[in-house]
This record gives sequence, structure tokens and C-alpha cells, in this order.
Amino acid sequence: MRRITTAASLVTVLVPLVLAGASTASAATKGSLTVKTLDRSGKPVYAQVAVYNTKTNDFRYIEGNKKTSLPNGSYELATSFVGGNNEDAVVGGHSVRVSGATTTTFDGRKGRAVNVSLSPSPGGGYDHSVSAAVCATDDSPAEMSISASAGDLYAIPNTSTAYEFSYGTTYQPRSTSGGDFWLASATHRRGVPSGVSAKLTRSGLTTLKVSAHSGPDSGDADFSFQGEPTGAGSCSWSSNILDFQRQLPDSFGVHVPAGHWEVSQQSHDYIYSGSRTYAAGKTTSLSLGHAVWGPGGRLPYTWYHQLYFGDDNLFMDPKLTGGGVLASGSVKLTHAGKTLYSHTYSPSTQLDPHPRIPGSGWYTLTETAHRGGLPAGSLSTSASLSLHFYADAGKNQQIRNYITRFWPEALDSRNQAAAGSTTTVDLGMQRNGTGDGTIRQLSDGVKSVRAWYTTDNGAHWKATTAKLSGGKWTVAVHNPGSGGRVGLRSTVTDTHGDSSTTTVYNAYAVR
Repeated sequence: MRRITTAASLVTVLVPLVLAGASTASAATKGSLTVKTLDRSGKPVYAQVAVYNTKTNDFRYIEGNKKTSLPNGSYELATSFVGGNNEDAVVGGHSVRVSGATTTTFDGRKGRAVNVSLSPSPGGGYDHSVSAAVCATDDSPAEMSISASAGDLYAIPNTSTAYEFSYGTTYQPRSTSGGDFWLASATHRRGVPSGVSAKLTRSGLTTLKVSAHSGPDSGDADFSFQGEPTGAGSCSWSSNILDFQRQLPDSFGVHVPAGHWEVSQQSHDYIYSGSRTYAAGKTTSLSLGHAVWGPGGRLPYTWYHQLYFGDDNLFMDPKLTGGGVLASGSVKLTHAGKTLYSHTYSPSTQLDPHPRIPGSGWYTLTETAHRGGLPAGSLSTSASLSLHFYADAGKNQQIRNYITRFWPEALDSRNQAAAGSTTTVDLGMQRNGTGDGTIRQLSDGVKSVRAWYTTDNGAHWKATTAKLSGGKWTVAVHNPGSGGRVGLRSTVTDTHGDSSTTTVYNAYAVR
């Protein structure tokens, strides 16, 4: 998936290198480029222009209607801008040869309408918008995109096969609660067409039925769906972004082109999924913000007599397992009664420790964390993880152990259970690999599971029996009869003697 923001980061690196390395001879070959950007009435308007030298690979953004010094050579250009009426949007791209003082123009008056709709139409009650992107091909970073209300978008035609054109349409419900979201897109492979009038069908779409819970997070949440449709090509990314805001909790449907999609939610904290594949014509249920946000990720591993702690996020959503959760906490590694590493961190600290370990033997790694700045009544506020494990310092391999992922069943949209009821909690035995083929993942098995719950924030813990049925471990929690919140704890011992204890306070609520 190509992103303009990634290409933009090259500006501060490549431009100084080109200028600083210029010899007296190359300085003599310098020219200039003025890119005129004119709106639909022919008036100059502000615009950024992506400029890529096809020989030197120098890439930068320049400002339209201003003279910019550039070495002579061949360049690919792309731009997008809004007219002086703040309504009409224009996108375009073409190539230019810079030789001395050179001027080229993106004239919005030459733009042709880009009209894209969905068939059958979702009907009334929607805000309908259209997006378009112009991209130079062959992995060139010269690409620009823009979106506008239906009827207000124009693309400047270009027959050059060095460019391609992607376009899309979105329908967002005007109501702030309820209603589905629709997005469809397509790509024109060779050049920029002289106008687009397309009706995209629903047959190529996949459906995500989203249930966005509250509790671990609450209030207004920004949702983002970013996709790479099957066979769409790299220019399509900007036409396959759907962003909107909803008040938690909420349920809605999202209809997008089949392919790879990443989903994220941001309120007080930011959580996101990895890229997942969704098939055309299929419906997938996606539960976001479900209890319990707790320890997850990869187990630690040894690497040339160092212990890498792996993913230290103690507050992972069960479905959106990536993100940046704002937490403070502490981590400690001990061996043979000695502390080898100890550190206290804050939300602004990047924690990536890999202390040297003295040799093979038994170690204990303990981490505790707390999420601060949350509204009263928030869930998954504190968590801890303690790993007792045998590490072979001379081998590059992951330790054995299991991290418990708690999943309470039958909670409502606010992650609440009825007072006096019994909640079944699934205990997911997680031991994700590192994804690095040079680090061996050892075989392992569960020997025993013990579990507890608390209804008074850890002052007292009640034991509950862990049962194994159909390959799944579960426990029964007897909820208090007068409301409150329930915390969960589990200790898993494997067949090699390693053990882990996972704890989450205020895991779910009782109404």
C-alpha cells in the first residue's frame, strides 16, 4: 500500500544530498520550474506539486505558481487542489522536461468531471462523495489525490501511459447513529481519461458488521478502514480510505471492495488490526472494544545471550491487537535472586529492553501497567503479567509459556453483565511466534490452569475452576447482585514447568 506521507519524508533526506553533492559542472546544468496551478475559473490557486526526477530519483514537493530551482532533466508531476470557490476539486499529472527556465501548467478549466456512484444506490439519507488519484507508474512517488462532494471533482486528462488513475465513491449516513457505510472504487490503468461516468456495482464488495463496544474506551471514536482491493494496484490506496466518527457504543455495517483491509479505532487510545483479507459477497462480524483489554503479543526470546522482551503492550484489544495505548508501569527481570533489569516507564517512553542474561537457567519477568486519564467507570484500567521461564542463553529461540487472553461471553454493548448472573469467560492460551524464521519457536503444552476473580478491585480473590472442553478452557464467574466491576486472573503452567500469571483489573462491569 503506497502512501504519500511516506514519500514526503524523503524530502528532507534527498534534497540536501542532491544540493550538497552538486559539482561545479552539475551546478551549471541547473534550471528552474514554475508550475502554474489554475482553478476552474482560470485563477491561480495554492497547490502542492509532487515532483520526481526520473533519472536521479530526487523527489520533493514544491508550491504551485512559484519558481523553484531544479537540475535540468525529466520529471513526473502530480498535483491536486481546491478552487477559489472552495468547492471544485482538481487532480492531474503529467511529465515535463526541465531545461533552463521552464514553465508548465495544470489548468483546472481543462478538467473533466469525475462522476462515480454505486449501483444499486444506498438510497436517501447519505452524504455522497467522490475521490480520485493520479499516480505516475513504475513505483514513482509522484502521486496526488483529492475528494469532494459528488459533482465537484474534475481530472485533467492525460494520454501518457506513464500515469494511471484511480477513483472511488463513498456514502456516509447523515445520522450520527445507525446506518451503513459504503465505499467502491476502480482504476484506469493507462493514462488519465477524459472524464469518468461510472456506476460501480455492489457485487465486488465485502461486508463488515461492526459492533463497537464501550468500557475499555468511551466517548467519540474515530474509525478508519484502509484497504487494498484485490488486483487494484498501488494507485488505489487513497480511493480506499473510509474515515468517520461514532459515539461508543454503536453498531454499523461497512461495505468495501474485497481485498486486504486494516481497521482502526481511536478515542482515548488508538487500536488497530493487521491487514486481513475479506472476500467479495461475504459478511464478517467484527467486535471492537470488547472486554478484556489485557496482555497479549509475542513472548520474549533469547538472541546471542540477550533476552528480548517482545511486545510489552499490556492492553491489547482482543480483535485490534495493535496500537499505542497510553499507560504507565514498571518492568523487572530477575534471576537466582538478583535483579538483572528494572525500569519504570510513562506513556511517552519507548520500551524496548534487551538485557544480557548471564547464562541458561530460570528467570522471572514481571510487568505491571496502569491506564491513566480515563473517564470514571472505565474498564481494563490496570494489568500485570508475570512470566517464570527457562531460558537457554546460547540459543536464539522463544521461551515457552502461555499468555491468557480473557474473553467474557454474553456481555452487552457496554461490556456489562447482569447483576447476579453467571458469566462464562473463555481463556485463550496465546503464544504467538516472533515472525522471524531465525528464532526457533519451541513446542509446548498446557499442564494446568488455575483462575480467580475479584469484585473488590483485588482486595479479595475468589478461586474458580478452569474447565477444558472441545479444546477450549473456560471459567464461570458468579457476578455480584448489586453491580460493580469484575477483575480476572489466570495462572497457566506448561508441561516443562514454565508458568505465567495474567491479571486484568476492572475487566468487565456488572449492571
